[in-house]
Amino acid sequence: MNDADYKKMISEFQKVPLRYDDIAKALLDNATGKNSGEQEDAIVSTKFKENVTLEVTLNGGKRTFKKVTFGVGGNSARDYGRQGFNLKIRGKEDLHGRSQFRLRADARDATFLRSKIACDIHNRLGLVSISASYVNLYVNGDYLGFYVIMDAPKLPWIEQVYGEKDTENLIKCKIGGNYLSEASCATQCVNENDDVTDNSEWVKILRTIDNAKTPADLEKDFEIDHFLHEAAFEYLVGGWDHLLTSGHNYSVYKKKDGKWIVLYYDFDGDFGQDVSQGIEFGKPFVNPNKNYPSYGYEEWFLVPMNIYDVLIKNDPARFEKILAKVVKEAFNPAALFPHIDELKKFIKPEIVRIRTPDENGKLPGVLNELNPVDYSIREWDANVEFTTIYNEEVMGSAYGLKYWILERYRTACKRYNIDCDPKYLDEKYEYPIDKEVEGEIYTHAWDGVDFSILYGPPQQGGDVPPQEGGDVPPQQGDVPPAEEPGNVTEPSKNEPKCVSELVGFPCCPENNKAVYNRDEFGDWGYDFAKGTWCGLTPYTEGTNDESCWSESFGYPCCHSCYVFETDDNGKWGFENNTWCGIQSYCS
Repeated sequence: MNDADYKKMISEFQKVPLRYDDIAKALLDNATGKNSGEQEDAIVSTKFKENVTLEVTLNGGKRTFKKVTFGVGGNSARDYGRQGFNLKIRGKEDLHGRSQFRLRADARDATFLRSKIACDIHNRLGLVSISASYVNLYVNGDYLGFYVIMDAPKLPWIEQVYGEKDTENLIKCKIGGNYLSEASCATQCVNENDDVTDNSEWVKILRTIDNAKTPADLEKDFEIDHFLHEAAFEYLVGGWDHLLTSGHNYSVYKKKDGKWIVLYYDFDGDFGQDVSQGIEFGKPFVNPNKNYPSYGYEEWFLVPMNIYDVLIKNDPARFEKILAKVVKEAFNPAALFPHIDELKKFIKPEIVRIRTPDENGKLPGVLNELNPVDYSIREWDANVEFTTIYNEEVMGSAYGLKYWILERYRTACKRYNIDCDPKYLDEKYEYPIDKEVEGEIYTHAWDGVDFSILYGPPQQGGDVPPQEGGDVPPQQGDVPPAEEPGNVTEPSKNEPKCVSELVGFPCCPENNKAVYNRDEFGDWGYDFAKGTWCGLTPYTEGTNDESCWSESFGYPCCHSCYVFETDDNGKWGFENNTWCGIQSYCS
């Protein structure tokens, strides 16, 4: 790269970082069609791209490529001190069978391991997936830092993996809100082959997904088991930037056998990284339980989409079988902890190098001097292990990598009756916490942001979301107060018509079928005429126990099966503003 282009690249990196309210406004304006060009520039990375010569040194050998396109990559990278890049080797040359690469600084992730571990889990399971490794990058002799290098799931990668050259059916969904439906994906997702203008094949599979009622409707056109593996992965790692949570960062490819397959990428936000900011963005109301590793997949996957309903929600047996397989084979401490230790030792010298200031006080590889911040070496060391950190300058908040794995493993094992290693299920299992850098998960990123704009304007004076309407339901960890035996709190005399009535919200009118959110109380709509949330899931009465066990403690039995707390007496729910005992038909 000539010196003028190099200086131009560095100058384009200079950017004052956006704060959460700026990000929310830009994204909301974009979603509602109100964005200006300046607002779009605020959330989209620079378009810098130049032709360069590439020299690769590996295991003592060196190769030179004369025709290479070098550009900036990553939509949010400009907000950080470290940047991401893309490399494309042109002509007929390749490097170990690959010609396109993504170099990512993973600036949000203190550990520098999340992307690598995510790719390794895919590979361990034998799933078709991109892979990851590490490189040092120099431009014009200047050291630009340490990077995760990953495959780019583009046309050359498809040719290398599947043997199809210049496929016409590789679709990339990267803008967010792409939920595998015709309405959200037909035009918003783009074909990676620029020569293709006919999207009829893409629309055809989207309509098939939209119209599916059972898995059998998708079997011949869609790789169901691969999708369910990705769904299990997304849940276990706490992914909030993939298909089922944000409709983001995935590609869909039609193989030569006629089946479409979903391919995930971008994993730096997984394993409890920035989890609150991610999982709660865009939600008009949120789960009051902030113990994110304790969520089941039913609480994690809340975005309404038909493919989730058909393949998971309506009959979860197939998914839960695959979930158990993923837990046993790949997502467990016995497999991951030693691998993390090995990688930690391998990258430590490079982490020390990039996070030690030079004689001028600058960190190697931090190119945005308007935001020259990074995590410390000690934060890296602690967050690889079990320590939660919060770095306000970086705007990064993350559970310890091993801590997330341990706690989500425990949750999955217990909730879904998976036969797991008792060593790691034992609550007395000990692990270290570095109190000097320990922080809390940041849960206030979207305070004051009105996401209801995504669903239309509520009427003035209308009700607020269920968790805040009337009496607040208990949170996990609360314990029902003891009452005198025989002094039973009477439940409502009228049988509810829908599940939402159990928590104080009306059923939706018959002609109101739009689903705006989903939680443990079913599907939620919004009654714009009355300015209130309303329930869409019908209430069905189970066969009541002959004797209500919780009445001896002064509480009625529940109608629903959502468990807020478990103690020595049994499982407790919360309905009609009082504690209640979970009945046996819920087991």
